[in-house]
Amino acid sequence: MELNSGSQAPQTPLRLWRGVVLLEWLDYNGHMTEHRYLQVFGESSDALYAKIGVDFEHADRGAYYTLETHIKHRSEAKLGTSLWSETEILGYDEKRLHLYHRLFDEIGHLLAVGEHLSIHVQASSVAPAGRQMINEVRKMFDAQRTLPLPENSGSVLRKPLEFTR
Repeated sequence: MELNSGSQAPQTPLRLWRGVVLLEWLDYNGHMTEHRYLQVFGESSDALYAKIGVDFEHADRGAYYTLETHIKHRSEAKLGTSLWSETEILGYDEKRLHLYHRLFDEIGHLLAVGEHLSIHVQASSVAPAGRQMINEVRKMFDAQRTLPLPENSGSVLRKPLEFTR
């Protein structure tokens, strides 16, 4: 799978992940199996974490861990289908990120959405993210602030974070 580090137009969701449906991703119906949607959204989150400064080789020094995920499947994907995702930061505070991913096929047809609540950990304990990481999150969040909230978002979070759209 390909991670994109290119520049991003302002006021748009981030496009950080691209891939293709592989043979081993298929279920007994010949469609992408449900746990691969979670994999794609996990890789999309990882692409965002890398962009904000998480060093995966030294994750014990500070990284994000997913606390809760809610996936809504909209359509099927078959072998060889090119995929891409969009990522939005819906909210954050010093320890948490509220993320929203959309998965599309090559023609832009929505396949699934994933909403995630992640927490920052350091040495296996909850800890505030570093100032530089929070500044990167703030920049991305501010660039997306005027985007409309995704329809039906809010499934993983009952109480708003400090900075929420």
